[in-house]
Amino acid sequence: MNSIRRRTSVLVAASIAGLLSLGGLGMFLVVRASLAQQFDDGLLARAAALQSLTDAKAGKIEMDKTGAVMPWYHQGGDAEYFVAWVRDRDHWRVLAQSESLGANVWSEAGSSPRRVGVADCALPDGRAGRSLTAEFTPEIDPEADGEPNTSVRTTSPGDDLADTSVNVLTDVPVVRLVVAQSTAPLDRTLATIALSIVGVGGVLVLASIAATQWAVRRGTRPLVTLSASVATLGPDTLERRLDLGHLPSELAPVAGRLNDLLARLDDAFARERRFTSAASHELRTPIAELRMLLEVGLSRERTPERWEQTARDGLGVLDRAQRLTEALLRLSRASEGSQAALPDATIDLSAVLREQAARALDASGHDPSHVSIDAPRPLPARIDPALAASIIGNLIENALRHGDVSTDRAVRCVGTSDAAGTSIVISNHAPTLTAADIKHLFEPFWRKDAGRDAPGGFGLGLSVSRALAASVGASLEYQLSADKDVQAILRFRRP
Repeated sequence: MNSIRRRTSVLVAASIAGLLSLGGLGMFLVVRASLAQQFDDGLLARAAALQSLTDAKAGKIEMDKTGAVMPWYHQGGDAEYFVAWVRDRDHWRVLAQSESLGANVWSEAGSSPRRVGVADCALPDGRAGRSLTAEFTPEIDPEADGEPNTSVRTTSPGDDLADTSVNVLTDVPVVRLVVAQSTAPLDRTLATIALSIVGVGGVLVLASIAATQWAVRRGTRPLVTLSASVATLGPDTLERRLDLGHLPSELAPVAGRLNDLLARLDDAFARERRFTSAASHELRTPIAELRMLLEVGLSRERTPERWEQTARDGLGVLDRAQRLTEALLRLSRASEGSQAALPDATIDLSAVLREQAARALDASGHDPSHVSIDAPRPLPARIDPALAASIIGNLIENALRHGDVSTDRAVRCVGTSDAAGTSIVISNHAPTLTAADIKHLFEPFWRKDAGRDAPGGFGLGLSVSRALAASVGASLEYQLSADKDVQAILRFRRP
């Protein structure tokens, strides 16, 4: 399951683990370098102590093995090692070596050439260690030789062997000293530090995972609360709105959009309920009329002529019910949002406008002077002629049926065409309409006076016209002018 909590916890834990690993590695490297430097400083101190025990007396170089440093070099498990050589013409001979070496000669220490400095090595007993190689010229004992202790050159650890042949006092040979010590204590210390870093890091990672999970659960609690609130909403509770007061700033916009959606759904459900109620009412009326006709006809003896009249009346009722059903079906199909296929050729809407105006005048019984047409040819549009006739015919019929129409206040039909497309404006005088009524004109079965029925109409014509116009990419809007003329504006894009 794709969980924000789990994913956030894993990402935070991985980030903390990575940072702790880098930090622990950096700290370990710093500590190791520091301990290694201390270890090397210890070797340097050992070498300096041994150098201080070496001097030249009566032409001989001797090392005092009774010094305080000698116990370090006794045999044992933690023994340290040293070897001192003196240069004798072209070769080196052993001057002294530690007791820990016994009678053996440390071949590793005597390898040549050898650079002055510190290096890793293998001790005689096989242990890993580090050695320090130094070369120096012993000091001359002035009491033994009677010469001043001047111009004596000492080679410090770190100097290259290339310089060892230079001596101010040529009769005093150079001494090479190698001091070595096991790195086992250093390695144990570093291992302990590494294990401590790993252990502490592991504990911190586990603690961070637990802390992250707790923080994420607490941080996402508003999401759980919002989810529970949304779960209580349904078709019967669409009037409710989500409380934005206690939501964090990240969730407030989401809840606001949900409230907007609830408002639209509530409005849509309300329109659907009004539509269902009105459709049921309109269909119930012809059914009740037909039932009444049949009950009256069966209540007494009737002549064939009377039965024929009853049948004709019944057919008229059924015809009205059929037309209502067909209007509802057209509205349902047009409102599904599917786009009607546009024809390849364009038609002239001015001809359709004149044909539908004549048909509407004939059907309503109005005088021809009650409709004024101003539609210069051509008015091109890509639309099926039957759809165009249905849309324009409904608009003209609605204007004649519901408008205040007379010879002086005729229904005006004006067509124009420009680079943007073709427009048809059908206007009529409607003194009782208000600006608030305009938004209800396209609602099915809506009437200004709900207690009155318009003869021959169901209140579906404008709804059907708008849905059909939208299905071919056209638009249909109504607006009310200052002199109470209501205008139906039908626009087609340029073909």
